[in-house]
Amino acid sequence: MSGAKRLSWGDLTRVLRALEKEGYEVLSPQKNRWGDWFPEPGLPAGWPGDFQNYAYPFLKEAVFPLEEPLFSSGGTGFVFHAAEDRRLAFFGARPCDAEALAYTDLFFTGRFFADSRYRARRRNLFVIAAACRAPCPKSFCVAAQAGPWARKGFDIQVYPAGGDWLAEAATLQGRRLLSAYPDVRREDLLRVRRELEGLFPAPGPLPRHTVRDAARTGWLGARCFRCGACIWLCPTCTCYDQCRFGKDGVKREQDPCLFEGYHRLAGGASLRPTQPHRMDFRYECKFGVGACVGCGRCSVGCVGYAAMEAYLERPGSRAT
Repeated sequence: MSGAKRLSWGDLTRVLRALEKEGYEVLSPQKNRWGDWFPEPGLPAGWPGDFQNYAYPFLKEAVFPLEEPLFSSGGTGFVFHAAEDRRLAFFGARPCDAEALAYTDLFFTGRFFADSRYRARRRNLFVIAAACRAPCPKSFCVAAQAGPWARKGFDIQVYPAGGDWLAEAATLQGRRLLSAYPDVRREDLLRVRRELEGLFPAPGPLPRHTVRDAARTGWLGARCFRCGACIWLCPTCTCYDQCRFGKDGVKREQDPCLFEGYHRLAGGASLRPTQPHRMDFRYECKFGVGACVGCGRCSVGCVGYAAMEAYLERPGSRAT
């Protein structure tokens, strides 16, 4: 990371205009008439003081859409659908979403599974994260080390500091955009971080889900309606399936691990035949592998009280 910089709101606007000149479409948080926040095109007139988080993980959607066509076949052979070629500058990304992006980067940019479509979109994405001043409902981002400020997954991160903003860059492009602005001491940035952390509840330890707990997963499985909301709202869930669409097309779409079909094998067999088995799989991924950023969206969207909030509150029959 580069040294911290001090910027006014006018300076931040100039950074966004510079991104526009480089061909980026700037997206910034806007509230619709129902009170939900969406990233909309255009420069913001000012920072929305009551903005906490998006109800949906739009940053993930920018690099890994919920569904997308792969190819079609016809009389002239196969037609492959290229990834959408848009340069997006996402202003106001939340720290939990930036951390989630770093997690999916680790998987889809080469270490485990190199996905050309993901990488093409990721190259065209510029992320300006904004540190949070208040916890979101049902969140535990501090315990997950994904808030109130991000450690990775961004190009630039800004912190509210009185009437100004402190900014740090994590990429060469970010450092170039901030190079003209005055430096501040590293101690000032650390002080602002401590002040933000003081606005959040003290974090408790997160469990390590490495041993199956039949009592806990059975209790959760009985409450799960298999609606898939927790998976679609999760910024790190990217498991997908490929299926046909239209007459001759093939698309990929997100495939929730809490659905029975996700685990089905040839001949109708299943690796995880019951909902408690599938619950166990999900929480091993989130807490065993470490794919949870504590955003709380799954608990907000769950209609059966079977998401992260319930998992953390329900005592297990043995250590997990």
